Amino acid sequence: MTPFDNASLHDWAGYLGVAVYLGSYVALQLGFIRGSGYHYAFLNMIAASLLLISLYENFNLASAIIQGSWILISLVGITRVFLINHRLRFNEEEAYLIDKGLEAMPKPLSRRLLNAGVWRDVQPGVALTTEGEQVENLHFLIEGMAGVYFDDSKLAEIREGFIGEMNVMQPGPASATVRVEQPSRVFSISGEGLRRMCRADPEFRAFLDQHLNAAVKSKLIEANSKMTRKRADT
Repeated sequence: MTPFDNASLHDWAGYLGVAVYLGSYVALQLGFIRGSGYHYAFLNMIAASLLLISLYENFNLASAIIQGSWILISLVGITRVFLINHRLRFNEEEAYLIDKGLEAMPKPLSRRLLNAGVWRDVQPGVALTTEGEQVENLHFLIEGMAGVYFDDSKLAEIREGFIGEMNVMQPGPASATVRVEQPSRVFSISGEGLRRMCRADPEFRAFLDQHLNAAVKSKLIEANSKMTRKRADT
């Protein structure tokens, strides 16, 4: 016979509470959830509530105080995140960039990134990256068009998205020249500034890496699709 055989509903509430506590902590350590968002605080509040229910039959004041404190702290954290997000304001361009390039990043972190960069109207002929030269800035094109050139041969066109994401975090030479070919609206932030923000905030670094890696993956998939179509046509 095991302890679970005669377990009451209150006992099972306690077991479930422990599982939620442990599961949320594992998820936090593995990076599936972040401590600064709603999820971790909400899971802790659920776990504490279940353990508080489990004390109904065998009440323990010390345990009740601990679980009640966890519930209160979690509510404070959830309220804090809500108020921070509610106060933040983004204009139309900023909201578009977030939706297309930073959709998973918490709004306070997105706000910090946007505050550190500049918006520019870029005219045709301006190179955002130059083949063989170090990538100094990360750009995001939201309107217009830029051509991608390698050895003076045009490989592709960019009408939206990140530019310079492959080499800006670990400074290195650009693999291609990206030159604006239509009047464009571009957000730019220095690589040095980005790296400084990442060193100061590992959570910001994790979210930024996630989005830049996704941008690289998307471009590689698109490039492979074009090569496949080109082979099929020949």
